[in-house]
Amino acid sequence: MRFVRFGMVGLSGVVVNQGLLMLLHGSLGAPLLLSSIVAIEISILTNFLLNHTWTWRMSLRVPGLFRRMVQYHAAAVMAAFAGNVIVLMAAVELFGVDYRIANLAGIAVGMLINFTAGEVWIFRGGRR
Repeated sequence: MRFVRFGMVGLSGVVVNQGLLMLLHGSLGAPLLLSSIVAIEISILTNFLLNHTWTWRMSLRVPGLFRRMVQYHAAAVMAAFAGNVIVLMAAVELFGVDYRIANLAGIAVGMLINFTAGEVWIFRGGRR
């Protein structure tokens, strides 16, 4: 059940990420790489809060919140870099894939990395 909740939080993150990418790059004309980094960062922060409180059912008052946030951020950045940035830029620059489709492919690549990090490293202790 946790993986289902993680997936639902992930879908909300996709909406945040994709929406910001399309706004920043598609509508405002910001550079693709910068737009991608900003979109990823905002989606990481919103996903952490949702995963912390809903997926792993931990109170925001549980000791170690800041440590878990830093760990989540580190894992998500690695997953996002491996998935979003590398796949996005390679697909667009090397293969001419539309940036919106390439972004979704990159998100999919990072999902399992991020869930595994949550299970074994970030949220393993302190559950309600």
